[in-house]
Amino acid sequence: MDKRGGPPTGTAVVKRSLTEKLKNENAVLILLVIVSMIVFGITVPNFMTVGNIFNLLVQASTIGLPAIGLTFILITAGNDLSLPTNMACSAILGCAIMQKTQNTLLGVLAILAAAVCFGVINGFSVAKLKMVPMIVTLAIQTLNVGISEFYTQGTSVGGLPQSFYRIFASPLFGVVPVSVLIFLLTAFIMHQILTKTVFGRELFQTGINEKAARVNGVNTTRILFVIYVIGGFMAGISGVLTAARLTAAGTSMGPVSAFNNIICACVLGGASVWGGKGTILGTLIGSIVMAIITNVMNLLNVNFFVTYVVKGMIIILVCYLDVLRNQEKGR
Repeated sequence: MDKRGGPPTGTAVVKRSLTEKLKNENAVLILLVIVSMIVFGITVPNFMTVGNIFNLLVQASTIGLPAIGLTFILITAGNDLSLPTNMACSAILGCAIMQKTQNTLLGVLAILAAAVCFGVINGFSVAKLKMVPMIVTLAIQTLNVGISEFYTQGTSVGGLPQSFYRIFASPLFGVVPVSVLIFLLTAFIMHQILTKTVFGRELFQTGINEKAARVNGVNTTRILFVIYVIGGFMAGISGVLTAARLTAAGTSMGPVSAFNNIICACVLGGASVWGGKGTILGTLIGSIVMAIITNVMNLLNVNFFVTYVVKGMIIILVCYLDVLRNQEKGR
């Protein structure tokens, strides 16, 4: 029935059918991935080769690691625009130390420490100073770009020790990229934290209703602080793996536009920009979907600007799906 009491219109029927299907987003995404793999395997040359599949998974890990961090943040209706630039800036700073010392462990720790420091600034600003997440993370994004450009002067930081590549980029048993295994292991650990711990339960309570959670004894300030630190740490891990794969670090590692892929992966996976929702499994699958799109466009030699248009349309679609899910939830 529509609002006037008559039979539902065609648009209403389609909308209701779509929202019903969105109730199990992960199942829909898995089906989408399977169908996409079959279709592109038939129509796109070299798509189903072993080398390209592993390359696709490496691309998914580059998107997925910061997307895991963003999932925690989105659950509280927050945001972190600085994730990709944090990844690049931290990698540049850490690789500069690694270049000078030729010490892989020291360089990796420096990358992670720098990324966490940016996360701490974001978390303190949002949790304690009550700053708007989008504004403060935009400021850190600008800071990251400024530091990166100033230090590199448009070049990249190379001359890294061979052990750095061997540990973090060489294929395990000559087949499986280490970055993919680290991505999957990280996703599993963060899934356990989100679903099996008190912190995870308190995080969802904060995202659903922060004031009510505070009344119920949840330290919402701590929750908000920690999730931005987690986001920074995820950006740091991605920075380590990407720098090892490229055997260098530069500003092109984490362009501002990379945030589009990250947030699309989260929302496609069921997270909501309105807060209160999100799963690591969904984000992992969403990352694979975004990697498939990028990979296919590269294989087809699609113009760079066309790729931007397509991804812009995907963002609009993803936002609309998020609206539909929240309308269904409000019924």
